[in-house]
Amino acid sequence: MKDQILKGYVDDFATAFELEGIEDSIVFEHFVNYCITSKQYPREFDFDILRVGGMDDNGFDGAAFIVNGNIVKAPEEVGYLLKNNGYLDVSFIFIQTKKSAHFKGDQVGTLIFGIKSFFDDKPAIPENDDIQNLRRIKEEVYRNSIGFQSSPTLNLYFVTTGEWKEPAQITGRVEKELRDLESKKLFSSVEFNYYDADKLKQAYREINRKTVKEVSFHNHVALPEIPGVRQSFVGSISAKEYVRLISDNENNLQKYLFEDNVRDYQGYNKVNREIERTIKNSKEQAALSVFNNGITIIAKKVEPIGNKMKLTDFQIVNGCQSSHVLFENKLSLLEDTHVVIKVIETTDYDFATRVVKATNRQTEVKDEAFESLSQFHKDLEDYYKAKAKTVPDPIYYERRSKQYDGSPTVKTGQVISLSTQINTYVAAKLEQPQSTHRYYEELLESNRPRMFNKGDKLEEYYISALALKRIERAFKKNALDGRYKAFKYHLIYVTYQFYATKRRLTSDYGYEDVITELSDQSNFEKVLMAGMNGIVKCFKKSGQIKYDAARSKAFTDSLKQELKRQLSTKPSNGRAKGARR
Repeated sequence: MKDQILKGYVDDFATAFELEGIEDSIVFEHFVNYCITSKQYPREFDFDILRVGGMDDNGFDGAAFIVNGNIVKAPEEVGYLLKNNGYLDVSFIFIQTKKSAHFKGDQVGTLIFGIKSFFDDKPAIPENDDIQNLRRIKEEVYRNSIGFQSSPTLNLYFVTTGEWKEPAQITGRVEKELRDLESKKLFSSVEFNYYDADKLKQAYREINRKTVKEVSFHNHVALPEIPGVRQSFVGSISAKEYVRLISDNENNLQKYLFEDNVRDYQGYNKVNREIERTIKNSKEQAALSVFNNGITIIAKKVEPIGNKMKLTDFQIVNGCQSSHVLFENKLSLLEDTHVVIKVIETTDYDFATRVVKATNRQTEVKDEAFESLSQFHKDLEDYYKAKAKTVPDPIYYERRSKQYDGSPTVKTGQVISLSTQINTYVAAKLEQPQSTHRYYEELLESNRPRMFNKGDKLEEYYISALALKRIERAFKKNALDGRYKAFKYHLIYVTYQFYATKRRLTSDYGYEDVITELSDQSNFEKVLMAGMNGIVKCFKKSGQIKYDAARSKAFTDSLKQELKRQLSTKPSNGRAKGARR
């Protein structure tokens, strides 16, 4: 790679996500998928599931289907999101990555041909398992088209490490090919994006840097002193100025500003349509600041500078819906239209949590949205931190979004989010590895009485998550066959049950011993190999394809029987079969 700055960014990414030792071209594909998707989906996600490169990959290396603000991994999630939200807002993202410095017309043509084949009723070219799963999701999306607010958007990205100079032979071909795609009438918009080294570097910088914005804030007053708050202000700001505050350098909405909001944008539901009608009515628009509850902003640093205010590391914790509607209707905003905002400077997380709860209780929000704010999760976070002092290559529980960003001692690959914790516990303790493809809020809702309860063993949550990280490391090292990565949650289940049996049958062997063994990678990999052998045996016997087996309760039941058979013999020394001294 000629661009040494870009190479440095890729190396930084590889270190943060513990990808050292993986083939350079694969690391670069992960880097590109991460940078591009993070612009559309600024929350924690497993970028590994986006990679679809290899044989029969339709000419693209990455794909993300974003439905109602969530990356969808399985067809079943589409129906849940439609039922839960009452609508479908869909964006299809496809990415082709080339490590070379050249934009080649034939490669661009291959990508577009693959996209055309993908959106045909029957593919014109062979498709691998990853593409077939994406096809099933796509079919489920269009099967539920009655829920569309508008047709899905299609965003294509062609990425190289060179410099984009808009050669006519490529742009002309793309324009013609896009007209063919648009003629299918499947999309509300089709965009082809060329990403060169400069755009990649800019994207990575934006993802990792602190947010600093200066905004005109003439009409404000300082609030009285509040415990836990350094300073706070309330007032009104021009609606146009507010839209500038939440826009990036390319005039796109900065979606990561809403990460601490307890719910995503809900689309044009009844309330949001009322906001839009007020904006569209020039006579009523001036009353927007009276009709609307306003915006609440929490920042780590606030600096009043004359009639302006400088905000550093800020989040919009209430007003996500209003912000999106304002942004989408920004061309209709008048100069004298204002919105009410509160600006709070605090680094006290407990106080910020209370603000989030209080401001969002004014509208209907499901209790699941407040889950990570509970005392149980604070205790779980503290347990993780305590274990980090003694466990090699520790893990950390992130109960608030991006809380470890910028930490010199915590790598991104060591962080366990709420959604990941739900998946690992459901797979291991609740014995439902086949359910982990479901949207995490649905998974939490259906299992809520059985998890995150006072009196639960924190060790069991920790062990399930630690097992995941050790399993992911084994896959990265090729100690486990990457063809069976779709069964990683089944492997968590198998290993967790192995150690649970060992605890039950072995005297003086407890949770701490399990954690110690999980941290002994070479010996743990022997347990993983035995577990994977059982999974592969059941998979071959099932006659199913990987994606179907991984989501099948019948497959999990057969795996339980195989595990029961393997663990049924208790050695005379009192140790579980397969246990080591």
